[in-house]
Amino acid sequence: MVFKFFKNLKRPISVCPEKGITLIEIIVVIFMVAIFSTMLITDFPKILKQSALSRATYKLGQDLRRAEDLGLSGVVANDKYGTPIKIKGYGFYVSTVDRDKYIIYADVADANGYNDEKYCVAGNCPLCADVQQTLPIYWTNDCVIEIIYINKENPNLIIKNIDGVGGADHTSVNFTPPDPIINIDNLATGRNEVGIILGISGDNTLNRAVYINTSGSVKVQ
Repeated sequence: MVFKFFKNLKRPISVCPEKGITLIEIIVVIFMVAIFSTMLITDFPKILKQSALSRATYKLGQDLRRAEDLGLSGVVANDKYGTPIKIKGYGFYVSTVDRDKYIIYADVADANGYNDEKYCVAGNCPLCADVQQTLPIYWTNDCVIEIIYINKENPNLIIKNIDGVGGADHTSVNFTPPDPIINIDNLATGRNEVGIILGISGDNTLNRAVYINTSGSVKVQ
């Protein structure tokens, strides 16, 4: 591109010995390089934030699909001693109270065999791998498969909002096999999907969203 504006640069000295790079051309090239370097340095922090936000958003979409796959497969999770937990389904839980993380959980039936198809009310269920069952009595509360912290990508990354929950501060998307049956907790009247909005704390210009509907379709926006 530089050759387009400074034609003397591409002419061999043997062909045009009387012509070369003028001082003005050198100054202009240096000036252009300085301008582009300044623009890159100025935008670099924002580029890093955008990159981190994009990675976190796509990972959230993948984790939603992973929870759905667990619900389809009906895979077994074990307690601390390797004993299977009586799991009825799997799900994805997110809250704007804990803005730095979301949870993939196992939906466990109570003592009567009933499962409510949402994350435990207390919101602080143990890891499935830490559960200690005392057979013949089985564990009767939900347990956590994995906790994912989104601020590993960037310390300022947060869950900004949950769209479609009618003013609630949390939702869970529960998948009960074999179809699976999909239940979205706190879904607002007239809505068939929820959206998890990710962004940068203190910056309203950078936002990404992941939507999932009652058919199990996941969209990254």
